[in-house]
Amino acid sequence: MENFLFAKNKFEFVDGTIKKPEKGAKDYMLWMRCDAMVKGWLTAAMEKHIRDNVKYTNTASQMWADLHERFGKESSPRAYEIKQKIASTRQDGTSVSSYYTSLHTLWDEVSSILPFPKCSCDGCSCNVGKEINEFQEKERLYQFLMGLDAEYAVIKTQILATKPTPSLTTVYHLVAEDERQRTISNDKRAPPEPAAFKAFQGKSTNFNPPKERNFQKSFKENKEKMEDEQCTFCGRNRHKRDGCSKLIGYPEWWPRKQRRG
Repeated sequence: MENFLFAKNKFEFVDGTIKKPEKGAKDYMLWMRCDAMVKGWLTAAMEKHIRDNVKYTNTASQMWADLHERFGKESSPRAYEIKQKIASTRQDGTSVSSYYTSLHTLWDEVSSILPFPKCSCDGCSCNVGKEINEFQEKERLYQFLMGLDAEYAVIKTQILATKPTPSLTTVYHLVAEDERQRTISNDKRAPPEPAAFKAFQGKSTNFNPPKERNFQKSFKENKEKMEDEQCTFCGRNRHKRDGCSKLIGYPEWWPRKQRRG
């Protein structure tokens, strides 16, 4: 919100630099319009339960001071809660980019609530600030490596064995590159499935060529038609009079015991 107000050249309304003019002054109405606009921006960025507590403040600077008093100071319970989230954050099958972004968001939030100490001596020539930054960098590096999935065990071992220890940004790019190479290798090993087979997967496995299906259909229709026919000579079904063996004679291969019927 500070960055937004600076970009709009309106931060002076919340830090009290631009004082409220006396009522009746020439720029009174102009100031009131700008102040109301800043208050609208602030309330739009708040959650509802916070907005209800500050909606009756008279000016944007009063609203800002109230918010800073409650949320702008160091909060140990909140810092402890975020550190718990950092310790429990794991990749769990997500992409390296998504996992790193989740961690970085928590790191930024805990830094705003519980910032690292800085050297404040005039003309400082010590390395306290540099050592603190290096400690913070290594702590985040270890947190990032601990939350990676087991498939990155090899690259983690290589990184931890590197002397000096690479920076967090370098480690992230190394792990992301390992993920990219792993994805390419998996794609190459996967056997391609024919398009026709994939389209056929959801259908019945009793597949018959078109010619065979037509033959089966024709045979079934002829069989049903023959069952409905009756010979007028012998009175039996499945043949007509002109094809009756009893009338025109049995073939030589016909069993003799069946000829009597």
